[in-house]
Amino acid sequence: MKRLVIDIETVGTPWEEHDPYVREFLIKGMSDAEAEEEKRRGGLSPFRGRIVAIGVINADDGRGAVLYEVPGQEQLITRKDGNRTFISGTEKLILQQFWSYLNRDDRFVSFNGRQFDGPFIMIRSAINGVIPKRDLVGPRYAFHPNCDLRDALTFNGTVNTRQIRFNLDFACKAFGIASSKTDSMDGRAVETAYREGRYEEIASYCLDDVRATCELYQRLVPTILIWNEAFRKSENLNPPASKPAEPRTFMESVRAGSEGLAEALEAADDESASEAPVISSKPSMKVLKKLLRPEDDDELQPTDPFAEKDE
Repeated sequence: MKRLVIDIETVGTPWEEHDPYVREFLIKGMSDAEAEEEKRRGGLSPFRGRIVAIGVINADDGRGAVLYEVPGQEQLITRKDGNRTFISGTEKLILQQFWSYLNRDDRFVSFNGRQFDGPFIMIRSAINGVIPKRDLVGPRYAFHPNCDLRDALTFNGTVNTRQIRFNLDFACKAFGIASSKTDSMDGRAVETAYREGRYEEIASYCLDDVRATCELYQRLVPTILIWNEAFRKSENLNPPASKPAEPRTFMESVRAGSEGLAEALEAADDESASEAPVISSKPSMKVLKKLLRPEDDDELQPTDPFAEKDE
């Protein structure tokens, strides 16, 4: 199983290029201010926009690739830069290449991917005639194979996001992770950069966004994600102990707890005992015999609360 961290950059189709009926439908009943805002939101909809970059980093080894659109470039062109790979082509070509990376059992890690990146990739793939290899949304409360870090940080919507409002940049700063934003480039500047033909600049920004997401993922695996049962099972992990303790066997635990208990049990059996029992520092076999009565055997066996039960 590969753990692939994903992020996409999108732009909207220019308002004037939409069908007149579509334009009427989108702003019907809106005020002038609301209509102007709606016209600028095309990049948030897979029906009104397109994918111009897909960043991918393998969280296990740090290798990264970014697939980005160059309009009219009908063949893929690849360029290496250290452990990063830049691949350019049309939207259809980069979507085809993306699906070649992702296997059915690989983990799809994202920030807000369940609401945005996953559906956007699948719908744009369908529009371009590219068959998705798997569902990138999946069950809402699972973190494997689709792992949405925003869901993890809101505990699947339990946290009131009106009180705790944050985005990827905000979350990274809270965790001490270097931001992907710069003075010249952030999500709001992507569309302008695309219209100006700064395609590789968008690709570099997208890959840096993935780097930040990957670092956040690595911080959340041992702290928050590990408490999700599906995630834990996919990693073959046990939940962490509440506090560090030296491991010891079951019998060592019984022996440690039986010091001084032997005489106390004898006194409990002897109703005529008038004096308090003398506490011994040595464990007694009588303690073990009383503790290990056949009828109590099942209750004394250590159990794994996360083991699968036999049908």
